[in-house]
Amino acid sequence: MKDRSLATVLCSTQVGSMVLVRVRVSGWRPARPGQFAMLQAEGSSCFLPRAFSVHSQGEATPDGAEVSFLIAPIGAATHDLATLSPGDRVWTLGPLGRGFGAVDDMRRSGGRAGSGRLLLVGGGVGVAPFLLVLESLLQRAIARPEDAPTQVSVLFGFRDAAQAESLALFVPAVDALCAAGVPAGLEAICEDGSLGRPGLVTELLTESVRVGDTVLACGAHAMCEAVWRVCRQAGDDVDVWFSLEAGMACGIGSCLGCVMTMADGSMARVCREGPVFAGRDVFGESRHPCAAPGPHGGGS
Repeated sequence: MKDRSLATVLCSTQVGSMVLVRVRVSGWRPARPGQFAMLQAEGSSCFLPRAFSVHSQGEATPDGAEVSFLIAPIGAATHDLATLSPGDRVWTLGPLGRGFGAVDDMRRSGGRAGSGRLLLVGGGVGVAPFLLVLESLLQRAIARPEDAPTQVSVLFGFRDAAQAESLALFVPAVDALCAAGVPAGLEAICEDGSLGRPGLVTELLTESVRVGDTVLACGAHAMCEAVWRVCRQAGDDVDVWFSLEAGMACGIGSCLGCVMTMADGSMARVCREGPVFAGRDVFGESRHPCAAPGPHGGGS
């Protein structure tokens, strides 16, 4: 495990109610989709860092790699990160954890596991990890078209129009996938009706999911439970993966602050065994889960 390093802020851009922070990190090894990093603004009065999904990353150079994070400023630590300026520095440790293994599984099976369709379901700041997923799929579609999904559907749900402004970050990647020969689409819905009819992202999922699909989801606990119910009712052959969140101090499995109870009663560290887990491991086989697996939500 590498030590944390000081990354330099390249830019900080307001995107509706969220902030996109791009940093240059020396010694950064490429993150897999769904992995995260522990971030702490240099000089922050907050004692502990916070975990954030890797939103996007560039190619590594001798000067380091450019890595982006999508941040919702809701507390002191996230406010410190969201108000950084170019040239400021951020303590960074990562990439950490286990990512979306389903993406690699589709590669190994030649993109023909089940229906070959991939659905990305995000709620609020839980959309953050999916740009790296799309970037990875695009690289694969260009290098090995036979390993690409047969179709990609991006389904996002937001609280309001301000939160939904982050949609603009994903449009170029979806368009690029289409240009590379992979049918891809982006749909969004807002609870307050800012994007048309009011509703939840699970309504879009109910209309879209089919037997044999692979679903990657990230969002609040209630959303994750609802996604699991929708997918189980669609059929046992829907493969579902969740990116979970829990309060953590170290990010490497030592502090045990992010331990959660799995469906079979075993314990797992979200930072180490996760943050991505198979749906059955979290919720069990029931179509109507009632026990919360632990604190989790919009990605790490």
